[in-house]
Amino acid sequence: REGRQRTRDKEEFLLESNFVLSQLLSGGRVLFNETVSRYLSRVLDRVLESEPELRAKVRVYALRSTMVNAFTTDDGILLVSLALLAQLESEAQLAFILCHELVHFEEEHVINSYVQGIDIREGRGIHGRSSFDDRVLAQGQYSKDLERQADVGGLERYLRAGYPSSAVNGVFDVLRYAHLPFDEVPFDREFFNAGHYRLDESLFLEKVRMPEPVDAQEKADATHPAPSERQAMLRESLAADDTEASRPPVDAEGFLHSRDQARMELVRLYLFANRPVRAIYTAFLKLRKHPDDPHLHEVVARSLYMLAKYKLAGRYGSVHPGFSGIEGESQQLYHLLYRLQPDELAVLALGYIWRQRIQRPDDADLAAMADDLLEHFMLDLYVPGMFSREQPSLHPESPDTSCLGKYDRLRIARMGHPRNAMMRNAFVDLFTDSLFTAHFDRLEKERWMSGSNAVSQAQTDRKRREEQRKWRNSGHALGIDSVVMVSPAYLKLDLRKRQKHRFLDAEWARMRLHDRIDRNARLLGLHTRILETALLDSMDAQTFNDIAFLNEWVDQRLLHMDVDMVSLDRPRLDELMGRYGASHFSWTGIINYRETKPLMYFYLLYALVPPAIPLAIYYLVRPNFDTYFYSITFDLRTGEPAMIAYSNFKSKDAADIVNSNLYDAMWQMKTRSKARE
Repeated sequence: REGRQRTRDKEEFLLESNFVLSQLLSGGRVLFNETVSRYLSRVLDRVLESEPELRAKVRVYALRSTMVNAFTTDDGILLVSLALLAQLESEAQLAFILCHELVHFEEEHVINSYVQGIDIREGRGIHGRSSFDDRVLAQGQYSKDLERQADVGGLERYLRAGYPSSAVNGVFDVLRYAHLPFDEVPFDREFFNAGHYRLDESLFLEKVRMPEPVDAQEKADATHPAPSERQAMLRESLAADDTEASRPPVDAEGFLHSRDQARMELVRLYLFANRPVRAIYTAFLKLRKHPDDPHLHEVVARSLYMLAKYKLAGRYGSVHPGFSGIEGESQQLYHLLYRLQPDELAVLALGYIWRQRIQRPDDADLAAMADDLLEHFMLDLYVPGMFSREQPSLHPESPDTSCLGKYDRLRIARMGHPRNAMMRNAFVDLFTDSLFTAHFDRLEKERWMSGSNAVSQAQTDRKRREEQRKWRNSGHALGIDSVVMVSPAYLKLDLRKRQKHRFLDAEWARMRLHDRIDRNARLLGLHTRILETALLDSMDAQTFNDIAFLNEWVDQRLLHMDVDMVSLDRPRLDELMGRYGASHFSWTGIINYRETKPLMYFYLLYALVPPAIPLAIYYLVRPNFDTYFYSITFDLRTGEPAMIAYSNFKSKDAADIVNSNLYDAMWQMKTRSKARE
């Protein structure tokens, strides 16, 4: 019986892992056939040079992730995150990591760990009488044993490949400090200074927090041994083979190039992971080598824009974690951006974005951020005379205040405070630019000299955008003739079971959803195209990249839905609208789940209302289902949601329910309101 159960556990694992891996490979996060992954493959070729049968079973790819990690799947796919590659110092360190992961694959550690975890959690065999704490510790110990086995076996293969034993120690240093950026460089206090804008020294820390290795933070239930323990375990083997490399690396320059690409991409990944301060610090590190790189400057501009908009919206904690828990040199930047007041942060962001816009006047994203943030600032924070247009004196004279009253003296003293001077002189150099001055003067006139009409219109536009982002079931009438459906989703869950995802049922349901979309589109005369990676062939790389971009873009729009931020990536959106002949792109899906019923309702009826027992029995035998339908349609011309609709039903995902909701959503896309007519 126990053997049959373990066989079922393995089948369950294979089913779940295959679906998860399929989603990962088709989601745009895995880099296929590009420079970094090709370099990883060449290193793997070297490692398995004498093992052609094993080499034929495994593949290696780079993974777009900010987690410093590498892992393998049960079917031989090795994934190395860009964040890990960014931290490494040599090809030899990369080779040791690949050797470590190969042992996990050869010894089937992934599937064995899954089955063993179930045995421990469910108290099977020797774990039957263990306490919960003992089971947690047992699971952690089992995982640590597998890591030790992978280290020992990986080292043997690594040394056979001709790499130097001395490089292995560096791998464990990488693991100790993986929580830090890829380099430790003091943040330049002049980084944001430009023209006559100077950040006040009071905004900086005298000393940053010393980084601590993760060894000092290890928890008892950790799944990996401490790096120092792993290093000590291998010390004897390393001492026995202290020779330098018997062969040169595959491509030392290729390693440096691949690492540089990983670090460049990491800047953008931190931004998309809602970590704008880390994105700025990482960009700062790269700008030391590439000071004129427009990609890096734009990520800094986007990050500052995000921080300023969130701070002005009173939601700064969503994008800034504070500074006290940050270690190392980046703490200086976290502290600076934490200490700035909303108006000060907005001014810093405005200055940086506008200076970048002036340098690159054709950049649509810089223009959108510059215009939006300036309008927001002028509407909510600006008062006349706030900024000087004259160059400040190099040797300003202190005014004679002896004959002034108390409050006049206080006002003059406050004006002379360094942080007020920082604000007052922030845009002196920008006022020499005709574009900035024209925008500033127009907004100032609308805000303060043209009555309330312009201000009311700006406030009305903001309210309209907020209303567009609210979920509602009806009332939409887009009047469009074509729409692109991106990655229609279907999720089926059974929360009563250990394997909660019903993968096979969901896959069949998703295929039927495609058929219903096509059928309803024909009935309504709505030209519809479905973009779905499962429908592509291996040669359609362009559509695959389009789907990955669109899903990443909509994730960002939904993530920032509660903050009034402009849509970016304008050139790419224009390109997609032209390619697919539609301005509206929709994300539609069904979520169906079944859960265990609470028995309290039954007990109350039984105790208090005996005649209602038949109702309670019906309650118990009736399945407890919930079904959610959602349809989110964006107008790519504005980047704003044109329709956000949803429905919730306490029932199964019956065909008539799914189809009626889908038809209604598509009808609201097609039908035209009387006002538009």
